[in-house]
Amino acid sequence: MEALSARENLLAALPTYADPGPSFASTCYVWPTDDCSVGCAHCNFASPRSSKAFDRYRIADDADRALELVNRMGLWKAVLSGGGEPMEEPDFCERFIADIDSAQLAEIELITSAAFATTKTETARVLDRLHNAWRTRGSGKAEADFTVRLSVDWFHTKRIGIEPPANVLRVLSSPEYADVGCYLRSVLLDNDTTITDLANELGATLGAIEDYCQVMTLPNGREVLVYYKNLIFDGRMTSRRLRSLPVGVPKAAQADVFGERFRSATGKQVPARVYNGPDVVHLDGLACVLEASGGIKILEGNHPHRFPSLRDTTSWAEALEYLYRDPLTVTLVRDGPEGLVELIADHYPHVRDTSATTNQLYYLSDRILDDPVVALLATVRAVEDHVDAAVLPPRAGDPARHAHAVWERLHEQRAAAR
Repeated sequence: MEALSARENLLAALPTYADPGPSFASTCYVWPTDDCSVGCAHCNFASPRSSKAFDRYRIADDADRALELVNRMGLWKAVLSGGGEPMEEPDFCERFIADIDSAQLAEIELITSAAFATTKTETARVLDRLHNAWRTRGSGKAEADFTVRLSVDWFHTKRIGIEPPANVLRVLSSPEYADVGCYLRSVLLDNDTTITDLANELGATLGAIEDYCQVMTLPNGREVLVYYKNLIFDGRMTSRRLRSLPVGVPKAAQADVFGERFRSATGKQVPARVYNGPDVVHLDGLACVLEASGGIKILEGNHPHRFPSLRDTTSWAEALEYLYRDPLTVTLVRDGPEGLVELIADHYPHVRDTSATTNQLYYLSDRILDDPVVALLATVRAVEDHVDAAVLPPRAGDPARHAHAVWERLHEQRAAAR
């Protein structure tokens, strides 16, 4: 397509940025797999194993390369997440917990639905292996904490019930697991008794919800934080479908309200530079994702179809150089999707409604940039903005003008066709 070709030509003609953004990743979300045995109706990535071919590339089968890449990022926090259910690949999770390292590494986190926790005995067996992988990390490695984050909400319990997360909490209540952190991530919904039901099952007590957080106190006195997020609307869960369910979305769970807690002191919301946990952390470095398919991405920080792959490189420096060759990455790392919207909303006002129609804070740039003609204008505007800010030399505006002429012709053709 002409717009794609014009954008690639523009990128090839641009000089290298002298100071595009951070050179390290403060956090990385590593997806051992994109398989999931739960497949909740509200999940962006629900991926039943039966729907996948078995000959695809998987980072869980390429642990050496994955660890070589991630260990060079300079992480503060390493997270096993998905894409899928990480514990579909328990051996990789153990290897990752044992071998992930960085001079700054403070925490290793495992996000799980707890679907593996079918009985208390099985739960103890699995958690003991993970716990042992962490406790026996070799000498010289960072003394990072280990935390288990349970995904517990109305949608998960409709699939697997309340017993699996209850089993995990029962096991973690044992004294030998006192050094393992744990918290729950739920979805804030009206008419949802999931967390109350879980507390009742455990004989625990619940405090009030404040700033999307609630404390569950287990019978032995251990306190477990419950952190609520907003429900995502996309192709799998729509507002129309939600209306047929007994739960609803309160005002506090709408993206425009929930997202305010992630703004920086300057008023920017830049997902590529934020850890969005119960305690919001504005990062010095980047928030990155290593997908199960090998994609190396910056959270809301790259064009949806242009990113390096673990299949081709284990060098973090090389991957980052490739990402920063794209002006859109530089814009998204500095100003986030809101900054991207401001570049093009005069011609494409619909992009202002993207977050409102998906009710999410992430993958907005994927939606905005998926149209090659829109992405071409965004790239041209980003170059012009960076020239004006002296981030790029003035000559960078010359290839941008050529690309703008291509965009203008394509835009006018579309307008005439309508």
